[in-house]
Amino acid sequence: MKLIFRNLFFGILLFSSSIVFGQDTIVHATILDSNMIAADKLYNAGVHKMKIQNYEGAIEDFSKAIDLRDSFEVAYFNRGVAQFTLQRYDGAVSDFDKAIGFNDQNAQSFYKRGRAKQELEDREGAETDFNSALSLDDKTAEAYYYLGMYQFLDGKYEEAIKLYTQAIEAKENYAYAYNDRGSAKKQLEDYEGAIKDYQKALMYDNKMAFTYNNLGSAQRKTGNLKGAIQSFSKAIMLDSDYYGAYNNRGSAKYDAEDYRGAIKDFQKAIELKSDYAYAYNNMAAAKFKLGDYKGVIKDCDKALEIDPNYSYAFLNRGNAKELIRDEKGACEDWHKAIELGAVGAEPHTSICK
Repeated sequence: MKLIFRNLFFGILLFSSSIVFGQDTIVHATILDSNMIAADKLYNAGVHKMKIQNYEGAIEDFSKAIDLRDSFEVAYFNRGVAQFTLQRYDGAVSDFDKAIGFNDQNAQSFYKRGRAKQELEDREGAETDFNSALSLDDKTAEAYYYLGMYQFLDGKYEEAIKLYTQAIEAKENYAYAYNDRGSAKKQLEDYEGAIKDYQKALMYDNKMAFTYNNLGSAQRKTGNLKGAIQSFSKAIMLDSDYYGAYNNRGSAKYDAEDYRGAIKDFQKAIELKSDYAYAYNNMAAAKFKLGDYKGVIKDCDKALEIDPNYSYAFLNRGNAKELIRDEKGACEDWHKAIELGAVGAEPHTSICK
């Protein structure tokens, strides 16, 4: 599933290489025939290769083990994990199908099959598997988490919060669930609640740049501009290419009336992402405050070159054109801003004939 968010990150977890480890010492040869002994040796070799992240080699060993013992549930399971890691989602689903066919009481097989279906954009199948996993083990924290993600995507933030809370109850140190619960609270304008969740997420994992970015956004909403700038700065320290955090820090500096500092951050954001229309528009707003109206027009031109329907770039450009006595151009821009839905453009048109 390809999920892209602006200024909000879900922190979707990488699929963990959960391995059902076999014992190094295989049961006595007097019980098993030579094929079963060979299958177990191959399985253990595959487990070792999983540990050192040699997934291709692991798949090869698990496949040979399965050839010798068709009902080898854990070999199917671990081959499915390896296939998922290599983004072979159809193969992963097939392997988890086999594992479930031999043992339909393993919650992890349902959960992991759900994740593979999720990547294949089979939401219905994924949700069914996540719920099946929870019916077998109500402590499967990740299943709650991804069900919560779907509710978030649907805009059902209260339902998402309930599911993220269940994920946290099942796994107290679940940093991603705290982050995403904070984002759901932020959508409901519970900024203080969001801040607490982001801080809790960072207590368990202080390397999550996107959580510092989210924290800064919530702090800015509460008027804590100093705290917001510090949080955005921490995000940038962790990820020097985080153009969104530069843009957001620039916005906080703008609110704090540090217009030159804001411009530097917007410029850095554009340096990292040349088609970042929002940063061009934000930089124009800062230049307006400094009286650089030609600079405003130039930046808005660039924003509109990237996004021809950017209503606020038309509004800002119109404001700048008015101040350089280009009333006709200003009116044209304001009318276009109104047409595209920009809030606050209407009063300006009073000077238009």
